[in-house]
Amino acid sequence: MSFGSFMQGLHGSAGTAGRVAGALARPAAPSRMSIIIAARNYGAFLAAAIESALGQTVPCQVLYVDDSSSDNSLEVAGRYVDRGLILLEQREHRGVTAARNLGAARAAGDYLLFLDGDDVLTADFVACHLEAMRPGCPFVYGSARTFGDAALYWNAPEWGEVSLWQTNFVHTSSLWARWAFEAAGGWRDDEKTLWDWDLALRSARLGTPRRSRALLNYRYHAGSWSATIGERSEQRLEYLKPRVRRRHARLSVGVVFSGRLPELVPAWMSAIAQAVHLIDTPERPELVVLDNSPTETLHEILAREVDRFRLAFSSIRILPYRRELFWTNPKERLDAIARFLAAAYTCLRTEMRGDVHWLIEDDILVPPWAGNDLFTALLSGYTTPQAVAGCYRNRHRPEQIVGGFWRDGVPEELTALPAVPFEVDYTGTGCLMYWADQVPAHWGSHVGDIPAHDWEWCLRLQAKEGRLLLLPEVRCGHAVDAANILWP
Repeated sequence: MSFGSFMQGLHGSAGTAGRVAGALARPAAPSRMSIIIAARNYGAFLAAAIESALGQTVPCQVLYVDDSSSDNSLEVAGRYVDRGLILLEQREHRGVTAARNLGAARAAGDYLLFLDGDDVLTADFVACHLEAMRPGCPFVYGSARTFGDAALYWNAPEWGEVSLWQTNFVHTSSLWARWAFEAAGGWRDDEKTLWDWDLALRSARLGTPRRSRALLNYRYHAGSWSATIGERSEQRLEYLKPRVRRRHARLSVGVVFSGRLPELVPAWMSAIAQAVHLIDTPERPELVVLDNSPTETLHEILAREVDRFRLAFSSIRILPYRRELFWTNPKERLDAIARFLAAAYTCLRTEMRGDVHWLIEDDILVPPWAGNDLFTALLSGYTTPQAVAGCYRNRHRPEQIVGGFWRDGVPEELTALPAVPFEVDYTGTGCLMYWADQVPAHWGSHVGDIPAHDWEWCLRLQAKEGRLLLLPEVRCGHAVDAANILWP
């Protein structure tokens, strides 16, 4: 089992609120650091968890939130009140996320660490986390090892080495800065599991997380989530992970607009708006346009048509990007265009703020279902492709489909499509969607001496073992002129 599948979600369900357990509660002393232990019916393991929290090498406020246990958990926790433990109780079973949120609300610390009632912290666990914390960092995370019924070790990667969108490597006992925990909205229970991944995805938007050398002792036993789910874990997560991704992934639509076909602009913009409207996302996408139109009239046409569909987007930015190209022969012309497009798409990438970017060229008409089909394909599976693309014909050679395979340094374009999505080595930027953090950050202009910004980008993605899928059902129109639309 992978580190991600092992760590994604531990024990409990949903709920809110609770009450202080009257005589057992002690006033919370101001503390820079708070540890919140939340559990239900873990009396057999609870003493070890509490001892490890109270025994940290740095001063910590320690709270235990009991989620309506029916065993001796409250009795066990009560033994530690004289040592400073703050005891809280949810009399109704509301789930671990509600218990954690209750503990966070009552905690006094600027930093919050959550501990499950069957796990154990090393004595320097908090110190190691605090050592890695920096101003503006939303949370720090570390590795884990099991003890009990299994002995396994998971080494968490440095931030940026592995995409959090692919798999979770942030476990429950990470250290959250309170400001980030509150700004992210605390613990949620939309899927009844994957709680740590859900919180980490929301919190990571607020700054750059950091890896610490803290090592969690994760107890593996018959009642633990990891043991209970067993061999079904990957199948279950293959269904659940896309749901979590869809709930959080923000989409940006990006265009480099040249104004080549002014008469096509109304239909082109209408097609984009329809496709965006049908994408199942919690937030409307943003639209970012680099405007390279050579005249003010073309700029006004673009602005007018974009404004007609303003409600389809969360925000719209039209950014001037006027560049003059110079050449004296056809080869120089192609070279100049390739360099311009490489620079433009690199600029566009830095301007788009979404987790997922969708590039649409200004002579491509996307079908209404394009956005949702691409978005679904990009987010699906236990692990996802890095990029997906729609299909359109080469406007210079209509018998060929843009995209294909790289055979011994020679591009082999497609002339027919299978019925199902398939991997290709390269495609164009006409209808291309990708994870922003999993693909090359900049665009080059040439492959050798061949002017091809799209081929260059795709081949570098392939060199990093990235997957690029072509979706046959997303068939786009490629315009030669307004009266002649290629396919469908």
